[in-house]
Amino acid sequence: MNLKAYFATALPPGSATVPKPGHALTSPAPPPSFDLSGDELEIYGYICEHLCIVGIEHMTSGITIAVTARTLMQYHAACRECEEKGRSQTSKTGWATPTPWADDEKRLKMELGQWLPKLCLTIPSLARVRKDSGDKAGQDDLFADLVNHGTNSPRSASLN
Repeated sequence: MNLKAYFATALPPGSATVPKPGHALTSPAPPPSFDLSGDELEIYGYICEHLCIVGIEHMTSGITIAVTARTLMQYHAACRECEEKGRSQTSKTGWATPTPWADDEKRLKMELGQWLPKLCLTIPSLARVRKDSGDKAGQDDLFADLVNHGTNSPRSASLN
């Protein structure tokens, strides 16, 4: 089964960059306790491959990638079941309710909405990481203004 059509790494047009030479990114192996299926392993590899292409460090994201791959496969199965059996059922009295697999589809879609940004697999999350990891990125000096305050004030100049 080719699931690449269902899962694409979100990149702004023309923004895919290959890591700098000498800085090869490696991907973590799937966590052994997850026992991923063949399709889940394919998705796991697909996510890792695209994180490497865009230059996102992800060596410590093995569990997150595995959970996302498994959730994506469960979502895909719930979508398929909804297409085959429908998303609602009607009781004998005419009351329509969602089917259990439709509830699963909705829940899994919400879970993916939480997991995908954690892996930079949405346009806003990737843009935020790129902005934060640019040349001007880094932690601010929280006390720089206080330290410079004493040396830049006119009063400190007159005391010398």
